Amino acid sequence: MSRMNIMEKVLKYFGSKGTLSFYVCTVCLVLLPLNNRYLPPFMVLWGLIWIFENIADFKILWNSRSLSKLLFVSFLIYYLFQLFGLIYSEDIKMGLSNAFGRLSLILFPLVLFEPGEMIKKKVKLLLRIFALSSVTYLVLCFSYAAYRALSFVNGALIFNPHPPEYEWLSYFYGSDLTLFQHPSYFAMYAILSAFIAFESFFDFELGMRKRIVWFTVAVFLLISLFFLSSRASILAALIIIPVYFFIRLNKIKYRNLVFLGIIVGLLISLFLLSKNQRVQYFYDKILQKDTYGESQTEPRIIIWKSAYNIIHENLLIGVGIGDVRNELSKQYTKIGEPDMAAMKLNAHNQFLEILLENGIIGFLLFLSLLGIMVYGAIVGKNLLYGVFIIMMVVFFMFETILYRLGGVSFFSLFSLLLIHLNIRKQTVV
Repeated sequence: MSRMNIMEKVLKYFGSKGTLSFYVCTVCLVLLPLNNRYLPPFMVLWGLIWIFENIADFKILWNSRSLSKLLFVSFLIYYLFQLFGLIYSEDIKMGLSNAFGRLSLILFPLVLFEPGEMIKKKVKLLLRIFALSSVTYLVLCFSYAAYRALSFVNGALIFNPHPPEYEWLSYFYGSDLTLFQHPSYFAMYAILSAFIAFESFFDFELGMRKRIVWFTVAVFLLISLFFLSSRASILAALIIIPVYFFIRLNKIKYRNLVFLGIIVGLLISLFLLSKNQRVQYFYDKILQKDTYGESQTEPRIIIWKSAYNIIHENLLIGVGIGDVRNELSKQYTKIGEPDMAAMKLNAHNQFLEILLENGIIGFLLFLSLLGIMVYGAIVGKNLLYGVFIIMMVVFFMFETILYRLGGVSFFSLFSLLLIHLNIRKQTVV
């Protein structure tokens, strides 16, 4: 066989079966938890490959009535309205930076609304690769934390988890544990990975040993939430765990005993979580007392009140995607919070951030996007997709997830990838 024939067969194989897209998708899923700063070039590469693979079928794809296509169009409209916010933004430089940083809001939906047969057939494998990548990163983090905590003093090996210069911190908590990853963002990866592992445990096509390994992985990931110390992740887990197991185990013989075990487990978890420094700090803030009994206000309450004042004055189309931080800083200064103004803190609530940027119109566009996702989860009886949606809504209430690359990419990628999991013929009615 000549070299030319071999090359033609190779090109035909990769082009017709979506193999290249599958491999680039795999790389993206590995990089997202390990180091998402290297994602952008692979996102662009995936987009170019998708165009190459589907260039002859654009008209067919566009004329399809799939739910995934409708979701892609919703992402596209929402992003275009965000770009519209550049017109009335005073800080154009920041607006352009935000617009560029959120390109994955349309790139991942574009390549995943019709990703090719290979990705569709191997969604489970791709999800497990992501979960294993998350576990690998966590193991590396805990290993490095242990390395930092160990030292020799006078010939004796000493374990001290607290940095010498900051005794109140720990190498095993929060940003000191995750290093270059934001702990709240990685907590999202950990939760989704945990339930991917649980779904693998309930996959009876796997052997018992593999299922036990996946169950162990899931438990490890959930335990890691204590050390990641993200309050949003802890709340999301406490909501999702009973819902997930109620649905998953509702038809088994000893379900009452299992549910009792879940309740006991949650009570034990609540007791252990009460020992977490950040959870205890938040509890004290709710009581409006610090360790010295002085009245204080939770910073997020100050932020949300400031955001409300701005939204009230710019309800229809917001202040634009470039001016949110500047406007919030003005509010912080106005109410006597110079430190918060200097830090230019964002809204720490995705829904408020959208109202600030694009007003009620942008907010309704975003809600319609979420509505399509919910519809897809219900119609497809897609439990893992439902877990993802609940988790994202909880995180949206406490963090501005769509501000950093790690959050935007995670949301847009899994919003479309999960819709292909165990998919039925989903069309727009």
